[in-house]
Amino acid sequence: MAQLPEISIAFIVSALLTLFDLDRTFYVPSNAERKAVLYAWWWGFILANGLISAALYAIFGDASSLKPIDPRLRAAMFGAAYQALIRLKFTTFTLQGQEVPFGLEAFYEGVKNFVYKRINRIAKAARYDETIQMAGASTLAQLISRARISINQDAIMTPDQKRAALTWLVSVVQDAGTQDDDKRAAIADFILSGQRVQ
Repeated sequence: MAQLPEISIAFIVSALLTLFDLDRTFYVPSNAERKAVLYAWWWGFILANGLISAALYAIFGDASSLKPIDPRLRAAMFGAAYQALIRLKFTTFTLQGQEVPFGLEAFYEGVKNFVYKRINRIAKAARYDETIQMAGASTLAQLISRARISINQDAIMTPDQKRAALTWLVSVVQDAGTQDDDKRAAIADFILSGQRVQ
């Protein structure tokens, strides 16, 4: 029978992977309104994923084919692979003459989309406010200089990514069809979130 330490490992690994996915997907300014609601969705989704992984490990972790694997490694594998397990099809049934696979994937994706939409709505509103505030408080020249410095000092960007970001910056500045207010907003958004408006 699965032991609590191994169940905890499965929980922690899947919770961390969910946190990493949320952090990669959303930029949320620190001054976001409705932060309590945002945190409830954010941490609730992390907790739910951890619990799903822990439950799957508790149910399937002692399968005979997995017995030779060290229990801690087995638990970490469940934590890392729980989403693949969710996507397994339990059975198929016939609907209007066609085989329809049945599993938890549709339910899980529906819940994930539901949560992500709510987080995104709060994050977008906060990003808009933060971007407009920075764009309004700086000249275009100040924003260009800050963006260029930000790109050059970024320790995570590869040289190719830096070149692409600098090329994007030049294209925004030289776009004759875009007003300065929009240029300032696009550059401010890039400085704050790292995302480039196309």
